[in-house]
Amino acid sequence: MINEYFKEKFPFAYNYFSELFELIKQNKKEFPQAIILEGNDTKNQYLFALELARILNCENNDKIDCSCINCKWIKSFSHPAINNISQIHFKGEGDESKTVISVKQARKIEQNLSLSSDYHRFFIFFSSEEKTYNDDELKNFRTLGYNEENINFSIEPLNLSTFHPTTPNALLKSIEEPPKRTTFVFLTKSKEDILQTIVSRCQTFKLNSKKEKLSYKEIYPIVSMYPKIDYFQALDISDNLQKYLKENSNIDFVLNQFLEFLKDLIKENNFNSELIIKIRKDIDFINKAIKQSKANISDKIVLDTLMLKIARGY
Repeated sequence: MINEYFKEKFPFAYNYFSELFELIKQNKKEFPQAIILEGNDTKNQYLFALELARILNCENNDKIDCSCINCKWIKSFSHPAINNISQIHFKGEGDESKTVISVKQARKIEQNLSLSSDYHRFFIFFSSEEKTYNDDELKNFRTLGYNEENINFSIEPLNLSTFHPTTPNALLKSIEEPPKRTTFVFLTKSKEDILQTIVSRCQTFKLNSKKEKLSYKEIYPIVSMYPKIDYFQALDISDNLQKYLKENSNIDFVLNQFLEFLKDLIKENNFNSELIIKIRKDIDFINKAIKQSKANISDKIVLDTLMLKIARGY
């Protein structure tokens, strides 16, 4: 059973994997061999990955409060089959790289997989460096019963700088043809930050919090002139949003930030019926833009079209 801590944090993923584990018990399904956990809360993505690994290796029917040797090992970060892969983890002899996940680490994974294992192996990829946590930052780990003394590393999303294309390419064979009971997990803010050849071999799960309110403060300076936007301003806003998302995010995230901004405007202008009508129409435009972004339409076309619709009103 998945700890209910994640039911609130990631409701969709909690329900999906809960059902999947039931099907695995009935020998109707197998656990995925490669998954991407995508979202803004990388620390809890990591804890969720460990929870999945714990359940798959638990000796006592995946009880939440289990104290079997596998659950103990995982919660002390010492399980022989649960591997962190980052700039500072899973380093082989002669691997002096400090800023990237290296090809040598990919080769070490390949060697590891050539050996038999009685466990369900996990390789959890994320960006990391040595870190000292304050007491408040350890709260999530403490809630789930992890050994605080062994948490001395940061947990940050992968990107193309730390997970350079040469390393993912060296991993492809291992990901495509792993031994049974092996799973690769990639933690990222956006799947766009991972080489497409890896993404195409993974199941992607957006881990969105049920109660988390999306902040739009970073795009507010770009869209703050709303609703008074003319044709030329519309294209300028589109250009600025494109620059922002290339440096910070993906288009779905930016569009959802824009949605939150408009939803707050509705609350602030409750008695302005004319403005409310416009905002609701523009919310529909944004929702259509989100669908377009999922249909492999370029970011520029999606944003240009959206902003021109908002400026024209149709």
